[in-house]
Amino acid sequence: GITSEITYFDRSIGVTGLRTHFFPEVTLPLELGPILVEPSVGFDYTFYNLQDVTPGEEDSPSRSVPLYSVDLRTVLERVWGNGGKWLQTIEPRAQYVHIPFEDQSELPVFDTIEPDFNLVQLFRRKRYVGLDRLSDTDQLNLGITTRMISSDDGSQFLTATIGETQYFSSRDVVLPGEPPNEDSSSDYIAELGMN
Repeated sequence: GITSEITYFDRSIGVTGLRTHFFPEVTLPLELGPILVEPSVGFDYTFYNLQDVTPGEEDSPSRSVPLYSVDLRTVLERVWGNGGKWLQTIEPRAQYVHIPFEDQSELPVFDTIEPDFNLVQLFRRKRYVGLDRLSDTDQLNLGITTRMISSDDGSQFLTATIGETQYFSSRDVVLPGEPPNEDSSSDYIAELGMN
């Protein structure tokens, strides 16, 4: 598949201009018995055509970075309770992501932020929301979810998830004013829901 976006940014203060982004990606889902393995290789290309740049700065910078990931997951289930009243699932997931470093300090920041770490962010491959920065990383995202489902009508009574990210190298690509991140792991993230 391929995703692309062309956006023109106009503002009264600062650099303005056109950002063109292409992300072709090849993913091959494989079912190995009860385990789903999903390797993926992508190539992130972003090109700018800028106006109002400071004299001496590049008015057409670009970024070309490959992105590699492998996602493994499975669903284990058992029936329990009086007369098989409940179906309980255990859903472990592991995702490895590697994005090499490329200096992006010459690129403008139009609409990119780092979101708060939450359950949605746990299995995102990219650290930032927006296209102006693609953070380098070498990380393993780990999580496990359990669900209690009624055998009678299929309604979900309870869901619980816990997860964490392990980092094997520092993240040196940053937004302006941020220091490089050298933490070896994220905080734990957990969620509990009941109906």
